[in-house]
Amino acid sequence: MAISLDPDTRRAQVADALLEIVAERGLGEAKLVTVAERAGTSVGLVQHYFRSKSQLLTFAVQHLSRRTEERVDEIRDVRPLRVAIHRLAELLLPLDEPRRREATVWLAFLPLTLTDPDLARLHRETVGHQLAGLERVLAASMTLGELPGTVDAGAEARALTAFLDGLANAMLTQPHEFGVDAARTMLATYLDRLYGRAS
Repeated sequence: MAISLDPDTRRAQVADALLEIVAERGLGEAKLVTVAERAGTSVGLVQHYFRSKSQLLTFAVQHLSRRTEERVDEIRDVRPLRVAIHRLAELLLPLDEPRRREATVWLAFLPLTLTDPDLARLHRETVGHQLAGLERVLAASMTLGELPGTVDAGAEARALTAFLDGLANAMLTQPHEFGVDAARTMLATYLDRLYGRAS
């Protein structure tokens, strides 16, 4: 991987190298020397930007989150909102190879949030941002009459997040039972039940 002289690009390239290694070989193989080798640079340069593996992982997960946010930006104007939330939910599931790799990294990251305060804070912020976004879309759905006004947007956002997290993990760990087609059907059924209340 060629390294640019631009510091932001360098950081992103190192983060991409880390994400590739975690997705392919697991977090245990994501040593600074391995990351530097994959990025085509020196350990010294990696350490110049990231003083610890934890700091590097934090940046990499933030980098991953920014990718997801860029995809979300592409569907902000989609209507009806039921279609928008369906597409948003699909962004969070490993329905293709790039998203499978990203979900694998996220799953590897989660256990560390139980013991690393910085990663725990990042996890809370990321999930909080997702919950707030889903709640806004669901509240807007009520305003537009796509959902009845009796729906608790906050509770439904939490339920949908838990559903998507569980389904994503099942797709990664039990693909023979939770394949892509099955996951798409389950998501459609979930949203039919939710939005069907307005029928």
